Parts: sequence; C-alpha cells; structure tokens
Amino acid sequence: MTLYVPTAAQISTVILGLGFLFITRAMAKKQSTHPPEVPSLLPWFGSAYGFVSGPSRFLALCHAQFGPVFKILLGGRNIIVVSTAESVHNALFTDYRVLTNRAEHYDHFHAVCNDTSLYHTIFDTFSHKLFPVLDRRLSKRALDSVTTDFAETVFQRLKLQSVGEPVSLRRSLTEPVYVAVTAIFLGSKFSPDSYEDWFDFWTTLPLRLVRRPFWSFPSTRARGRLLDHITTCLQAASPDNDDDKLAGDFSKAIRENNIPFEAASPAVLAVMLALHTNLFNNLFWLFSWLMADPPSFFSLRDEIDKGVRKEFGNLQTFIAEASPRRLDSATFALLNSAILEATRLTTLQNGVRLAESDFQLKDGETTIPVRKGEYVLLYPRPAQQNDASYPDGQKFILDRFVQSEYQSELTPTSGKPYFAFGAGKHVCKGRYLAMFEIKVLTVLYLSLFDVTPIPLDSQSSKWEPPQFSPQSIGTTHPTHDVFVKLRPRVTL
Repeated sequence: MTLYVPTAAQISTVILGLGFLFITRAMAKKQSTHPPEVPSLLPWFGSAYGFVSGPSRFLALCHAQFGPVFKILLGGRNIIVVSTAESVHNALFTDYRVLTNRAEHYDHFHAVCNDTSLYHTIFDTFSHKLFPVLDRRLSKRALDSVTTDFAETVFQRLKLQSVGEPVSLRRSLTEPVYVAVTAIFLGSKFSPDSYEDWFDFWTTLPLRLVRRPFWSFPSTRARGRLLDHITTCLQAASPDNDDDKLAGDFSKAIRENNIPFEAASPAVLAVMLALHTNLFNNLFWLFSWLMADPPSFFSLRDEIDKGVRKEFGNLQTFIAEASPRRLDSATFALLNSAILEATRLTTLQNGVRLAESDFQLKDGETTIPVRKGEYVLLYPRPAQQNDASYPDGQKFILDRFVQSEYQSELTPTSGKPYFAFGAGKHVCKGRYLAMFEIKVLTVLYLSLFDVTPIPLDSQSSKWEPPQFSPQSIGTTHPTHDVFVKLRPRVTL
C-alpha cells in the first residue's frame, strides 16, 4: 500500500483556495449586512424593548457602536437608520412614490384615535383636504392675515402669570402660545380652558408614539374632551366669519367632501400636534439655555429692547402691529439666530418612511440598499451637531447663525446640515408660523419680566438646565420642568 503525501505546492494551493473561498464569503457577508445590523436575541421583536424604553438613548448608543447608518428590527419592521447629512437630505427628496410617509402618519393617528378603521379616512383628510388649506393660509405671503391678533392674545395670557412666586417655565411659555395659535385653528368657539387637557395629553405623547404600554386614564379622557371640543368648534365655524380664520376653511373642506367629524376631528388634532409639539420643546430649551448663559441672555434682551424701540416705537405698538413680515428683519438678527440654534440642538428625528420599491439611497460616495417593505428612519441629530459643520456643535451659541448681511430668517441655514423644518416635499407647513410664534413670545416675555431660575438644590448657587429625557422622540424633552421667578420690568 502506497502512502500518498501531498507536496508543499499542493498544500499551498489548497490553503490559497480555502483562503480565497473564506475571503469571498466574508466579502459577500459584509456586503449583505450593509448597513450593519444591530444584533438582537428575539425574532420579530428585535430591539423593540431597548427602543421603547428610551428612543433617543437607544439611537445614540447604536450610532456610537455601529456608525452613521445601521439597521434595527422593531416589532417585525426592518428599519434602516440614516444620520449623515447626505443620506437624510436625499431621503427627504426621494419621490414619495418610492419612499412614502404614510406609515409615519398612521403611527401618529394611533396617538389621536384608537379606531384603526378610520385611519384611511383620517389620512386622506389630513394629507389631501387640510394640507392644501395650510399651504395656502400659512405661506409666507399670506401669514400676516391669520396672525393679526396673535401678539395681543399672547400678551393678555402673559399678564395672568404670577409675579414673585415660583412658576413653571414650561407652562408660562407654552400656555400663551397654545391659546393664541389654537384660536387661529379652531376659531371663535375655541376655549382657552382646553390647555389643561392638551397638556395632559401632550406629556404622554412620546409613550403613545412608540406604543409603549401604559395606563393613563387622565390622558385618555383629556384626549376625548379635546376631540369633542374640536368637533364643536368645526361644526360652528364658518368661512364667512373672519374670527374663525383657519377653522372656517377646515369646516368648509370637511363639509364639501362629506367627511365624518369622527375622522375630521382626529385629523385636526394631528395638525395641532404637528404645530405645537416640537415648538413647545424648542421654547423650553431656548429659555433654559439662555438662563444658563447670562451674557447671552442679556445680549438678546438688549437687542429686543432696542429693536422694539427702533421698529415699533414702544411695546404697545409692537403688540398691536407685530407681524411675520416686520419681525423678519436684521433688527432682530440675534433673536433669529437664537431660534435657529435652539431648533438645531433639539431636533432628534425627522420621521419614518416606508419603501414602496427597492432602491439605492445615495450617501456621499456610497449607496445604501433599501428593499421594498423596509423603513427608513431619519436621524439628523449627529449631522446637526457635527463639529466639522458646527464648531462646538453640542453647545448653544447665541450668534452662530448671525450673518454679516441679513437676508431672511431661514437663509443662514442654507448649505448646512439643518433639518429642523424638514426639506423637499416634507418641509414643515408651519415653519414661518413657528418662527413668528417664538419671536413674539420671546420679545414679550423678556420685555415684560425679569426672569430668575430657581435651582433644584437650594444649596447650589449655580443653575443648570435639566438633562434630556431618554424618552424623547422627534425633539428633545426635558427630564423635569424648571421653575422661575418673574418680576415685572414694565407696566402696561
């Protein structure tokens, strides 16, 4: 019997062949797992527990470990998270027939209505009946006509604030804006007393959006009362009544299309959520960061004092004549910059899109393969805080967006990774209204009051803003409220 002994050349050939096979398979596996997948032990559920427990914390940890693009499995959904400026921008500009936001809207409808059989009608009402009204009435050219009483309403609500006693910063900022804006949308029958129900409902929104199981009967009852109130306002509104403003246009569209009010009211509540939710968080953080930086606080207040005198003569005239057009001015360039900076820092996600077909999402020099049925979650926070685009990107810098020559309020963000108001077909309908709201509230608040934050620790001499809540979704929420003391600066 002859023993076969392979030669060194044969052994080398086998080793090279096996090595080539291993490398080929490894490369194929690497390609098949691009973007990298976040591992999970449970099928179908995937990383749902980690995400639902703290969406903003979960995404930040995944970004740090897996890079700017990664894939997660959440309750049967394969979701590709994109966070580079190029990928977010291109996703927002992708044809809606390829990448649709319908699924995102349905998730929001779950927050405002439990009856899933109504979702299709609500979506049609929301997207095709109400959005054209918003496009027309909230455009930059037409906005002055619906905001004539806004500053007066905010002023009247601010006059009701307790002076000298600790007050909630969040409530003192958001209640006047809620009343002034919602009156535009719900018309002459709107009741300011609905703020309590709104607040109870709004504070549970992050839990509702991720469908985290919770039992909050006060919140559910508050939502029911809000829907009843919206129905009453819409039924009474008339397009011929100037006091009804947008409510009259909404009511006309609802009646002309024979839309049942059990679908119309949740659609309007969804519009209100879109208008108020991010704005309220932006206001809170803007004032928190200003109070934590006294030089910035006083610089902004000084600009406001001088700007009101220059443009309006006095505060009474400002209240009577403030308009989006007159506040879009170089006189308030620092205020404009402060708002853009706050919105830059508070933006977390820009929603979720569903792929209707296979396509390649361009990301710089590479592409991200997206299959039909997969979801794309837009996570611009890392890009908007990148030091290469924004030096000290995680820090609030008051004059970051001040330009040497002022052009318009959103121009300073051009060419930079800034997605606070969306982009493309998904640009925020209420972006000009939001800028105006924050400007009016900030001018009046800082003109009327000296503001002193109250430290949580009575032994501490330095005040610090609260931390970001890991439950945050959409924009950053605080872990707790802030209390301040207000002292009058002027008497009107």
